[in-house]
Amino acid sequence: MKRILSVLAVLLALVLLLAACSGSGKKPLPAPDELARTLLESGVFSEALEEADPDIASYLYGLTEADAVELHSWLSTGATAEELTLFVCGDDAVLKTLRESADARLEFQKQTFADYAPDEVPKLEKAVVRVRDRVMVVCVAADPEKVANLLAPYFPA
Repeated sequence: MKRILSVLAVLLALVLLLAACSGSGKKPLPAPDELARTLLESGVFSEALEEADPDIASYLYGLTEADAVELHSWLSTGATAEELTLFVCGDDAVLKTLRESADARLEFQKQTFADYAPDEVPKLEKAVVRVRDRVMVVCVAADPEKVANLLAPYFPA
């Protein structure tokens, strides 16, 4: 009887271990302001970013009120290309369009900074863009590797 109980205990432990390993490995996404605070306070930016009015950020990404996107954005004062913008989309179609808008914005920024601040272009080339569910993060920072590491638990590859 003891042997059967021991075998059952081992089998139960094995089943629990396999069940734990089969998870997606993703942590639940924190609220946008909490995720932003983590990045803003992490030292990945070379300057303090200022919170942007949602209308300005909407304009920069070509959004309209009809897109129904919750957006939080922190921008450089203009001396650098650094930026942190978080989007929470209402549907997948808007998210797809928004991803295209983010790519277009980053390309435009590369062209703009190439003329007057070429040292900023590598930051734009290594911009971190992550999407999970209906949340998208766009981050242009001095330390993109650290940004990627901070986002990895929430946006696994």
